[in-house]
Amino acid sequence: MQKYDLDHVDKKILKTLCNDANISLSELRKKTGILSESALSRRIKKMKDIGIIRGQRIVLDYERLGYEFQIVAFVKAQYGPGYVDIVAEKIRKIKGVVSLTFLLGDIDFVVSIICKSKDEYASVLDQLTNIEEIERTDSRTVIKNYGDNLGGFLDG
Repeated sequence: MQKYDLDHVDKKILKTLCNDANISLSELRKKTGILSESALSRRIKKMKDIGIIRGQRIVLDYERLGYEFQIVAFVKAQYGPGYVDIVAEKIRKIKGVVSLTFLLGDIDFVVSIICKSKDEYASVLDQLTNIEEIERTDSRTVIKNYGDNLGGFLDG
């Protein structure tokens, strides 16, 4: 995999796009201080071509969609051959799972879950604990989410 060193202009572009991927070139030009839209387009195209920018995604407002409960579950699985992929596939099938991350250490997975009600929340937790390869879970209810992909790693 080719590594790419970002200059301060690339970082400004990426940070702005992290906050609003639908921004117009004209507005992006103003926010980044780049005078030429064609120069801006070339930089963005280059970052897409080498794989730094890999598409655009929408960010859903779960609460507006009726999902009142956001939960983060920490999962410890039973170690064994291929256990990571086996457990990941089973967790991914549970309705409400919106993010799944594998870790090294005492905890194997961090699972982000959204639910519409306490009953739905209980059902998801039951499904998690009924996966035979899962040893234990530890869940936390999210009170407030301050955002994803904020571009903070681009500072400095």
